[in-house]
Amino acid sequence: MNKSLQVVVLLCAFVALQSCGSKTSENSDSLDSTATAAEDVSADIENTEDVAVKHARIEKERIEKAEQRALAVAEKAKANLTYKDASGKTVYNKAEIDPSFTGGEKEMKKYLRDNLKYPEAARDSGIEGTVFVDFVVDEAGKVREVVVSDVLGERVDQALKDESIRVVAAMPTWVAGQQHGKSVDASFSIPITFELN
Repeated sequence: MNKSLQVVVLLCAFVALQSCGSKTSENSDSLDSTATAAEDVSADIENTEDVAVKHARIEKERIEKAEQRALAVAEKAKANLTYKDASGKTVYNKAEIDPSFTGGEKEMKKYLRDNLKYPEAARDSGIEGTVFVDFVVDEAGKVREVVVSDVLGERVDQALKDESIRVVAAMPTWVAGQQHGKSVDASFSIPITFELN
């Protein structure tokens, strides 16, 4: 709304200048620069709106994909509450109390923001996307078995996947999941969105 107001004010100023005095070359230059300024503001508003629309689209897609993943995890947990990993340890697909990042979701977002590095090749190519990172939080809160998975029908750039794995594998200790009041190994998944500004 502020930007619309700015455009209206500039256009009013333009009209006022146009109706004032004689049209000497000095006044004409002034009018041209005012018109150019109004056009620049209008272009800036359009660019800002384009960026806002793009951000909204990416966020909507991320939410839809996360919902799809949550349904798939719920179905998997219904079919099998646990599975055995490569070392023979029992891992819960869905524990009674899920593992949590120490400090909560806000701290996890801060950790990701501070530690993720946008891969240069992906940035230069304008590649964006959401990577879903699956991992196990063991009974001591350590992150292990970090893998990424594509959402159905979508492939994500390998550089984005590699960076996601690197950052999640280096995460500090989590609060372990709980089953019947006891710490257990539990699987967990987070989306990481790479978005160019």
